Amino acid sequence: MFRTIWSKSLRDYRVAILAWGLGLALFAAIDFAESTPTTLAAFSSIAQLFRFLGDPYQIQTPEGFITYRIMELFVPLAISFWPILAGARLVRGEEERGSLDVLLATPQSRMRLLLSKLSALLIALILIGLLFALGLLAGQAHLEGHADVVRALLAGLNMSLLAFFFGCLALLFSQFTTSPAASASLVSGLLLLSVFLDSTGRLLNGSWVRYLSPFYYYNFNRPLIPSFPDQPLAAVLLASLAVLCAGASVILFARRDIGGLAFSWLGKQKPSNHHALRSLSLAERALFTRNVGLFTLRRDGWPAFWWGLGVIFVCAYCLAIALSTQQVFYRLVQETPLLQQLFFDTPTNTNAALLGTFLFTFMPALVVAFALTLALKWSADLENGRLEVLFSTPQSRFKVLFARWGANVLVLLVAPLLTWLAILIGAQLSHLAVDQGRIFAASFNMFPMELITIGLVYALAGRLRYGALVSLLSAYIVLAYMEELFEGAITMPVWLMNLSIFHVYGNPVFLGVNWTNFLGMTGVALALLLIGLIQFRAADIKLG
Repeated sequence: MFRTIWSKSLRDYRVAILAWGLGLALFAAIDFAESTPTTLAAFSSIAQLFRFLGDPYQIQTPEGFITYRIMELFVPLAISFWPILAGARLVRGEEERGSLDVLLATPQSRMRLLLSKLSALLIALILIGLLFALGLLAGQAHLEGHADVVRALLAGLNMSLLAFFFGCLALLFSQFTTSPAASASLVSGLLLLSVFLDSTGRLLNGSWVRYLSPFYYYNFNRPLIPSFPDQPLAAVLLASLAVLCAGASVILFARRDIGGLAFSWLGKQKPSNHHALRSLSLAERALFTRNVGLFTLRRDGWPAFWWGLGVIFVCAYCLAIALSTQQVFYRLVQETPLLQQLFFDTPTNTNAALLGTFLFTFMPALVVAFALTLALKWSADLENGRLEVLFSTPQSRFKVLFARWGANVLVLLVAPLLTWLAILIGAQLSHLAVDQGRIFAASFNMFPMELITIGLVYALAGRLRYGALVSLLSAYIVLAYMEELFEGAITMPVWLMNLSIFHVYGNPVFLGVNWTNFLGMTGVALALLLIGLIQFRAADIKLG
């Protein structure tokens, strides 16, 4: 497995392939098996209210229902985050660890090296798509007694193609940034923007903004639905864009310096001691270089700003939906037994109640994803050896880890705070009466979930490689969220439900704070921090 760059790269993706592939396959099998006539009738009646989530084509059939419910938005959106992280680190990760110098010291051309890594990423995504297709086949066979193998495989491959495009885009952006985190953040923002453009295009018939979204071309093909007029040219366009990004990345990587930026050779100047001394002097006087905590706050400032804008947008979007669809949605819930099961603990009889239902169904997942992206920087720094210079100064490991953790905690307070303020201000502007105490409780009750997320990263960093850690935790978050989302429709053991942080979070906007769960999650987060401190005392600074 270590004789070629291709095989070594594919081996590094083994955890991601199994975690994402098996997780999505299980999700697809359960969701397909639950596509009973009652479920189809219930969702067919409300599909037009949620056109921004997908086009309800042939939703009265199991294949159309599955396509609308999970394959137009949720599954491709979820799986695209991993190749973005992998693509951003495809060469920048090796450069940060210093291992790229060793690879290039062998008789390997830069083009061959990068193409080998890209092919490994593509095969990994194809394998995930195949496992997802197996889940579709299992669910279809259980429901209908037969399965269409070719259509399920094409559906999985179509999803893999979209994810590969975003991975190639992250690789291209990494040629213009000095860190994988910067390129991953930029492409993740473009991913969310493309979802917004596609959703907006659905709501505004004839809008041209959909043409700017890769999701628009991805949804031109819905292989699982036999009657859908598929457009293979849309898949060819996505593949061409992926090849274009990959080709540009290969050319730029072949010409730039290792550790440098693309096109830096155009303005390359001779090194000057004057500029180096000036930079060191500015660094000595800078406030944010005086300790680890302040430096972390400065580094996390821009990501926190963009995530904060995302939080405000989600609050405003949920408020607009609640004000425009409350009466129709409430009537449908009352008339549909399945919807009564799904919303068994969330009232929808008023605008304020529907706002709380929509907002605190999606916001906890957004907040936890934000916590994961911040905490993963600690794992990346540990693996890439960035702490070696820091520990050459009189800094204790306990102090450094606690300073980084404390800075992350301060930044994570932004999301609950903005959620609370955005709802209060939006409710005042729209003259909507809300229970401010319950809104405050629901907003800040998300904080222990953030603490557990970063605690998991700090506890496992140094024991698991960055790629394995990203795969495991992202798969856990997706499955835990889906488990809570379908709690009313799918019966699960109590012990399994309690493993989901979203289930333990509860429903504080309507039921109030469960202090036992709140204190329990806080205690688990502190225990994970303690584990992280203990294991960091003996962890190697550099693994890669």
